[in-house]
Amino acid sequence: MIDRRSERWEFVLLGVIGGLAVLSAALVVAQGVSPIPMRGAGLVIDRLSASLSLLVASVGAITFRFSQRYLDGDPERRAFLMRLAATVGAAYALMLANHLGVLVAAWTLTSLGLHALLTHERGRAEALRPARKKFLISRLGDVALIGAMAVIGLVWGTLELSTFLERASAGGNEVAIGVVATLVAIAALTKSAQFPFHSWLPETMEAPTPVSALMHAGIINAGGALLLRFAPVIVQAPTALVMLTAVGTLTVVLGLLAMWAQVKVKRTLAWSTVAQMGFMMIQCGLAAFPAAWLHIIGHGLYKAWSFLRSGELPPPTRPTPPSAPGRVLGLATLGTLVAIPALMLANTVTTFDPLHSPGELALAGIVALAIGQLWVGLLRHPGASSRRWVGAIGGTVAVAILSFELYHLAGLFLAPVLGPMVLPNGPIAWVSAVLPVAAMIALIISQSLLPVLGNRPIGRAFYVHALNGFYFGAIADGLVDRVWSRLARSRRGVEGA
Repeated sequence: MIDRRSERWEFVLLGVIGGLAVLSAALVVAQGVSPIPMRGAGLVIDRLSASLSLLVASVGAITFRFSQRYLDGDPERRAFLMRLAATVGAAYALMLANHLGVLVAAWTLTSLGLHALLTHERGRAEALRPARKKFLISRLGDVALIGAMAVIGLVWGTLELSTFLERASAGGNEVAIGVVATLVAIAALTKSAQFPFHSWLPETMEAPTPVSALMHAGIINAGGALLLRFAPVIVQAPTALVMLTAVGTLTVVLGLLAMWAQVKVKRTLAWSTVAQMGFMMIQCGLAAFPAAWLHIIGHGLYKAWSFLRSGELPPPTRPTPPSAPGRVLGLATLGTLVAIPALMLANTVTTFDPLHSPGELALAGIVALAIGQLWVGLLRHPGASSRRWVGAIGGTVAVAILSFELYHLAGLFLAPVLGPMVLPNGPIAWVSAVLPVAAMIALIISQSLLPVLGNRPIGRAFYVHALNGFYFGAIADGLVDRVWSRLARSRRGVEGA
């Protein structure tokens, strides 16, 4: 028998979340140059907050609707949907927060809501361990963000984020700016599953599929959203920029190597998210904040779609023999070289100049390497038709122009929010720019050699290590078990007293 009363409140919640999505969409369209402060609520509406809140609300509405069917017959369905709605609401407030107290509260409530969703299946130990790991890591991020808020309040005498950014952009207090930027970067790294805080994310596959969709498509982007909010300060702190680039690069390498070894769809998607979040941190570390914003929007929509359809039976495919490493490397090199004149053409067409800063030049180099992989995908088998060659050349021009134009338009869209930032341009900036490009080249070479290495003992051993995430999760599990057991003993001691 259908509980009509239960259905009514479920659709009320769905309507509220959907209404937030419609509201955010209207704000994105109508929002002008000047931000709209809501000081009584500690919120601000501008192009950045409106677009990110639209992403959260849209993914939340789709996930909520999916959950209604997915959990049909589950006795804890009502509680799950309430927690899901509350988590979406906290993440929505996080994207709009302007008062640092509201920001910290929404940041913490989003984490606590996610913990409640991850522990939906309380009887399964496989679900509890990664949730506990995520809980402790999130508390480190909370401490870092609260520390940044305390420094801002003491040094600049305000807890309004917009006021702080305006005063910090005027110069002075370099040491305090560096401390705030570093603490904010640490908070972002913990929230977005970056090394060494990454191992919990691929281990949360025991949670219901809607949780994975909401987590990978929305909540995991909160670290990048935080960095975008503090971008005018982050760009003034070379230490924070280098840390973001170095940690992001290491996370990309670990994430991709582990992803290539997975055999389960959801774990492959999870390790892909780890790598994608690493690339987002690289973009922030290179001060390419418009690219990071584009990445958040695109990745969020793609991952929501990917997880919600992960239960479908994949279409039958024919096994294809691996291509010779020499051919793969040759095509990747040829495609990358052809991309150079295509990027020069894109520069003329879009007026976007990648020589503006080392970070933007590094992103252009990564686009060229990606075009090389496009050539590998289209032409990896000998005897490729002339149509594929024409497609490779046309795709090269299209990708070059589209990537530059999207970055240029994103920069124009966010200009009223980010302001006139001076991008880093010095030895440290060049080192930060070279690091991710060199890592991408090494990954491309490694991927081309996988068919050869797979037939050798060293390659098979490496596959086992990559399949297990190089055992960083096991190390973290030992630490978490010790800390959690101490917390449990302390709690029992307090209750006994």
